[in-house]
Amino acid sequence: MKSISINQTKTANQSQSALNDLEIWLTLVEIDLVIQEIEYFTGDDWLPLCDDIDSGEIYHNWFIWQDREVSQEWEAYDHVTNQRIIYSNLTQLKSRIDAIENHRNLQINN
Repeated sequence: MKSISINQTKTANQSQSALNDLEIWLTLVEIDLVIQEIEYFTGDDWLPLCDDIDSGEIYHNWFIWQDREVSQEWEAYDHVTNQRIIYSNLTQLKSRIDAIENHRNLQINN
């Protein structure tokens, strides 16, 4: 009669290692899904993330607000380039946004 010895400690360690690998993989999948969702955020999507901003508005899918506490300047978030632009005057800021959007529309139509 042959007897087979099973090392339960080794088997338990392998099972725990497999569970750890699965948890890491699931975490990476969740992070990837969040990144994919953020890539398509528009100005409306950013509003709930900005609780320190008292007021803002959406202009051509750009989120714009004035930093009244520190710089007094107007800032706009560009969801396409993931950058912000800053001007001291709201009219100048909106003109710059218009110019950027017009340029983008020309590129799309050509």
